[in-house]
Amino acid sequence: MKINQSHFTNRKKSLKSSPVWESFNIVVINNVRQKMVCCEKCKQLFAYRSRDGTASLAKHKRSWQATDHASDTDNTSAKDLVKQTQVTEYYSSKKSHSVPKIIREKVKIACTEFTALDSRAFETVAGDGFLKMIQSIFDAGRYFSPTSNVSVKDIIPSPITINRHIDQTYCIRCGFWTERYSGLSYCGLALRFVTKDFTLHNFILGCIFYDADSQSANNIRMFVDAQLLSFGLTLNNKIFAVTDNENKMRAAFKEKCTRIGRSIRYLNKQLEHSFTSEEIERTFVRCSKIQNLFDNVKKVGTHVRRRHRQVKLKQKLQLYLDTSFNGTFYMMNVFLNVYDDIGSVLNSGYIDYLTSVDKDLLKEVCRFLIVFDNAIDQLSAEERPTMHQALPIRQLLIDHCEVKFEDSSELKELKLFLCERIKSVWILQDQHYIFTFLHPRLKRFDAAPYEKDIAFDLVK
Repeated sequence: MKINQSHFTNRKKSLKSSPVWESFNIVVINNVRQKMVCCEKCKQLFAYRSRDGTASLAKHKRSWQATDHASDTDNTSAKDLVKQTQVTEYYSSKKSHSVPKIIREKVKIACTEFTALDSRAFETVAGDGFLKMIQSIFDAGRYFSPTSNVSVKDIIPSPITINRHIDQTYCIRCGFWTERYSGLSYCGLALRFVTKDFTLHNFILGCIFYDADSQSANNIRMFVDAQLLSFGLTLNNKIFAVTDNENKMRAAFKEKCTRIGRSIRYLNKQLEHSFTSEEIERTFVRCSKIQNLFDNVKKVGTHVRRRHRQVKLKQKLQLYLDTSFNGTFYMMNVFLNVYDDIGSVLNSGYIDYLTSVDKDLLKEVCRFLIVFDNAIDQLSAEERPTMHQALPIRQLLIDHCEVKFEDSSELKELKLFLCERIKSVWILQDQHYIFTFLHPRLKRFDAAPYEKDIAFDLVK
């Protein structure tokens, strides 16, 4: 090892029982004798205990004596010395080293493959936990020589081992979807838990191909249980499972867990029905004029995007995505912003669709949807819990749907439908009341005073 005099000093052994000590010094750091000695010739460090004797030190002395005697050009022994442990493994060097371009390129490719093969978000590689893990692996690699055949699999712990270090009170988020063109189905699983210092952690367990025969409740539960078991996780009555609200999901998670319906899913689904459905649960959706407005906006926007003519507009039109209906607001709001300019980029066959769009009605609907968009953003927060927000946000939206005298007849129809659907479909669970009651700023139930007694009864 190379000696850094600013870190430690050397002193001679007082009793030289062997001629070897003429070429070695005892290492002393902060006036404390260490179990290491330093070669005066090559400045290398060696572990030394008095009970071990000086045979290894004598062997090293003979090696550099033979090297000096043989030839100055013969550096075989020098190469062997380089492989020995260096002092920087015990004391960090203050020198900064630039990373070679080829190493940076390899790391970049490895990070790209990691996000693609494991379906991870790009931001994962910038997370504190990821960087800490990589630093630990990097530090571990310093202890192995370049010729070592140690596999990284020998260092990385198994999922079950990791599971033992996680608080067993957690929440599983589960969702299923089917790819439109291929017909293939997938299951998304994520884990959330809060540490003792109230820090929320999110982990994506995977986006797994669903290969069961059907999406029946039994098949879904067996598939999810098998995937969780591969991580050493099992569902029980202390574990929460957040799922969509279809009947098959309710049936799949009705036992051995506490199922919580996704509030965002309730909300998105009712918005979707109001703009796209003619009938739901044998009841007609009486929002025909709003639906015609939505259809015309979608047709014109899709046409402009496919013809690549939006470059002539001051803002890029957005397409409708049925997987997340809060995108409806963005689509209609952007359309409103460029309404006066769209006519210049349309073919004659689509002018009729544009003229059928009532700009005043479009503006009124967009103003109405802003509150829904903000509510969805709040309920979608990933960095903090949102359970306590469900009750006040639900009441806020019900109040927002109250019909006013100045509303147009089309907006009144939309408000009446959404108000009724939110009340009848978005049913709050016991946990929503308890979490709201425990929150210091919401415990008075100012948003919904008549719900306060329910919460009191639950916590008695």
